[in-house]
Amino acid sequence: MSSHPTTKDKKRTRVQLSCTACRARKLKCDRIHPCTNCKKRNEGSTCTFIGRGPRGKVSNGRTSPTQVQDRLQHLENLILSFTQQQQHQQQQQQQKVGSELVVGAPAPQQQRTPSSTEEEGSSPSASDPAGRLVIGEEGTRYIDGAHWSAILEEVSREELLDGLPPRPVADRLVALFVNSKEPTTAVVHMPTFQKEYTRFWSRPRDVSIAYMGFLYACLTMAVSIHQRTGEPLPVDSGDSMEIANKFRLLTAQSLVKANYTVPGRYKVEAFFIYTMAEFYRSEDAQVGVSFLLGNTIRLAMRTGYHRDPRQFPDVSPYEGEMRRRVWAVLRQLDILISFQVGLPRSIQDWQQDVELPRNISDQDFDESTTELPPSRPETELTPMAYIRGKSRLMAVFGKISDLAYSREPATYDETLALDQQLNEAHELVAPVFKMRPLDQCIVDPPYQILRRYTLELLYLKSRCVLHRRYLAEVHTNPRYVFSRWVCMSASQEILQHQARVYQETQPGGLLYRDRQFPNSLQNADYLLAAMILCLELLQNPTRAQTEGADKDINHCREDLLSTIETTHRIFDQLRQKSADAQKVYAALTIMLRRVKGATGSEIPAGESEEMWSGNPYALGEIPMGITPEYHSLDVIGEMLDAPTNLDWHLWDQQIRDADIGVWDDTNVADMAI
Repeated sequence: MSSHPTTKDKKRTRVQLSCTACRARKLKCDRIHPCTNCKKRNEGSTCTFIGRGPRGKVSNGRTSPTQVQDRLQHLENLILSFTQQQQHQQQQQQQKVGSELVVGAPAPQQQRTPSSTEEEGSSPSASDPAGRLVIGEEGTRYIDGAHWSAILEEVSREELLDGLPPRPVADRLVALFVNSKEPTTAVVHMPTFQKEYTRFWSRPRDVSIAYMGFLYACLTMAVSIHQRTGEPLPVDSGDSMEIANKFRLLTAQSLVKANYTVPGRYKVEAFFIYTMAEFYRSEDAQVGVSFLLGNTIRLAMRTGYHRDPRQFPDVSPYEGEMRRRVWAVLRQLDILISFQVGLPRSIQDWQQDVELPRNISDQDFDESTTELPPSRPETELTPMAYIRGKSRLMAVFGKISDLAYSREPATYDETLALDQQLNEAHELVAPVFKMRPLDQCIVDPPYQILRRYTLELLYLKSRCVLHRRYLAEVHTNPRYVFSRWVCMSASQEILQHQARVYQETQPGGLLYRDRQFPNSLQNADYLLAAMILCLELLQNPTRAQTEGADKDINHCREDLLSTIETTHRIFDQLRQKSADAQKVYAALTIMLRRVKGATGSEIPAGESEEMWSGNPYALGEIPMGITPEYHSLDVIGEMLDAPTNLDWHLWDQQIRDADIGVWDDTNVADMAI
């Protein structure tokens, strides 16, 4: 009788060594996690171990070494099983969030009510030893006060909080960002931002790490914008370069710790603003920025930003409208920056169906809105009027850039159809952003004037890129005379606009306080315009009227040459600050030498074409330590030598090459994410 309890105990102890699946199937378990039987059935994620494990016999007060090993193995299996269960649950939750946004199931509550800080994540103070219930973006979980996850979470949060400047300094930096009138601020709903920002300072440990990344991105952007003006920060916050690098690093750390690859609130906006801060760090084109923007776009698409919220009734009107704003700005920059670095765009039209954001102000809706107000007339100025006008132009330019990189030739009818679409989009630009003489703009805000120039330059650049392919054929086929006229007129206007903006951004000018314009996006556009004018001067050096051409086509040769020389002088001043400007200056010098040599114009003494075929400075004299290599400018000579055999694909590849000696291993590694 006394032996029965012992036998039963042995059986119970022995069974507990197997996983639950093998125990149910009465199979021999190899007692590793996951066990071989579960792996064969592709059930490794459900392989679990329960119970207290083997107890073993005690001999002379000691446990058998074999039993000790079994118990250690069982404990390890329990830990691995528990960890894998948590990971599996998190993956299921993430997949559920993604499927709800794409397929159309009800959206998670924390996405429908972005104003709720508690739903985003809560973190009681470190003094709470009883543990806490964390309701975050990945679901709800309880963390015991003694659990290692609690320790790690508090350390990371405290480290990030310690990096914040004092409240008065942070307030002024945030004010710089929200009042900057940068298009980037369109992704921020100002009344909501103010409430969340105030709430953050009242309970800083209650916000999610993703929000901290968003806040640090705003601080980084504020410092970056101010650095471009060359003025000191309005607060005693130390060296601007040092504080900018500090905020950049903290932004990146926050995004990494928040796992930016997983959809969640604030992450897309934080990643986007971080990317734009990287863009503003340099006066030159950077391929790395296009990579960061590509990652931002992929995260936005995984979060469902590429689908219009009307497809998902459980997405609140507030969140849906903010998603439209973010997506509109992302599409614009995707097309611009991709074309800048000579790459196809990431977002194709067939991948998305998002409507334009409405022409309404931030005061017209908030988190409690149940139905969005109708869009205001295009004649009424709101923060979205510019975004809407630019989006329409950019949608057509996206198609034009697709043609520029396509391996399939486009018909001339397709080109004319795109030109018509471009003109229609240009006509829809709000009247307040239509071009007008500067002497009629003296009461207009500087940012409004710059936005007029930005939209007009985008329109003119689009026409040049669309019609430039026919410049080589215009002298043999009169059908393309219209394309020649478009390119000539648009190119001359582009360079004339550049001269006016440059003049007004000098001390005392209308635009001096907003002199961060132009940026690296415009340099290649100015060079393209100058190249088109030079090609015209070389193909028709005496400016004789082309047969079948309208008299307006034949611009005065002296005017064209003077326009190019003005651009050349402007870049002579700008090349001290930018490697891209140095490259454009060298290219313009080559063009002018060719044009003046072909037409018999006077060539300045002491200059030769060879001296500009390389760097404009001796290596030791290049400012800012920049060491550009200009072998890519050989394409200019090749195209000018054979103007009837133009290869614009080669032009885009060589001239828009962002790797002009600025990027090295140090720069690439400096990208924090």
